[in-house]
Amino acid sequence: MEKTMKNPVIMTDQHICKVTIHSVPDRPGIAAEVFGRLGEEGLNVSMMTASGGASGRTDISFTVGDEDTSKTLNLLDSVRGELEAEKITKRDDVVSVSLVADQMHRIPGVAGRIFRTLSSEGINIDMISASATAVTCVIDSRLLDKAVNALRQEFSAELTQA
Repeated sequence: MEKTMKNPVIMTDQHICKVTIHSVPDRPGIAAEVFGRLGEEGLNVSMMTASGGASGRTDISFTVGDEDTSKTLNLLDSVRGELEAEKITKRDDVVSVSLVADQMHRIPGVAGRIFRTLSSEGINIDMISASATAVTCVIDSRLLDKAVNALRQEFSAELTQA
């Protein structure tokens, strides 16, 4: 039986900001501290990644809605010393584009097709998140239309079945 995506759609979010906490200690509990405090303040995180660790330090990046950017940055600035973070930066010139489909994790090669498609259009991926039903990429906001059009073309057979 051939595996096909069920009900695929391309979704976007143009109202996000990427926040990065640079060079925090790579130790148990640091993510709990950061995201616990954000949650206590009613701030919702939609996507997160961490990188590094080889030198005992790591960067934590995540996205929040535009409406929460100032409150998020103020909170992080107030606890930067406690977190032993080198600095905190933001990018508000980003958007997310996602391919979403039921049981997508059972279809081999979907993520590779997405990444290859964006790459062939000269679109750099700033962050990646994947789940059983979606692959989401954060990209430069100026390239959103180009990304969506390229993904629609690449997945046209699957999208027309929906």
